[in-house]
Amino acid sequence: MKTGILHLVPSPIGVSMDILAPYIRSVLESVPYIIAENEKTVRRFLASQVPPQHLAAKEWATLDEHTPFQDIPALLAPLLAGRDGALISEAGLPCVADPGSALVSLAHAHHIRVIPHPGPSSIFQTLMASGLNGQRFMFEGYLPIPEQERLARLRSLEQLSSREGMTILWIETPYRVMSLFASLCKALRGETRLTISQALMTEEESIYTCTVDEWKHLAPELRKSPTVFAIQALEAVSPSHRSGHEHRRPQYKKR
Repeated sequence: MKTGILHLVPSPIGVSMDILAPYIRSVLESVPYIIAENEKTVRRFLASQVPPQHLAAKEWATLDEHTPFQDIPALLAPLLAGRDGALISEAGLPCVADPGSALVSLAHAHHIRVIPHPGPSSIFQTLMASGLNGQRFMFEGYLPIPEQERLARLRSLEQLSSREGMTILWIETPYRVMSLFASLCKALRGETRLTISQALMTEEESIYTCTVDEWKHLAPELRKSPTVFAIQALEAVSPSHRSGHEHRRPQYKKR
């Protein structure tokens, strides 16, 4: 029997639902099976994209960070039976800093065709707007929570950035944003360039890059929202790229 197709479908990372190419809407209308990181969020998203009768007919399954690995094979049963499905994360691109890679790996093992569809990504949008090196970069995920481990990891990442000439990005949860910012100011050298990206694709969107010393002077009260950070150690930037980075500073409240 021919297997179904697993579509990897993006979802909004801001308030706007109008982020899909028209052909992806037709995919969402036609697939009978939805694997969602958060069913409530995905249902709300799909309600803005497809007619109610198409939404009501769909079969649903959940794949999130709490899904036991041994439960993942069962999620492929509809596709192995020949039905197409879509994997949709709570925000952004599936499998990129979100659950799903284990499901996709298993799909490949069963020779199920996997089709990724373009859409918003907080990681790549931050990289695009940062002014840091977009030719060589690394995504770190989340940093350690204990402060001493976090400080040690930040110093290690800064050294890696300097040595390899690369941009390094990571994400942080809303309630740890300010404590991480304090760790950045403590661990990193003053001349290292730091990008802080918040509230992407909303009216409050903020993406700004300056040196760590300049960030200390700004002393921002960062929003309690999902945040992407990126660094590039100054030594990794060629002299020709060190000019032209004078930007207007954002207006932050002082602490």
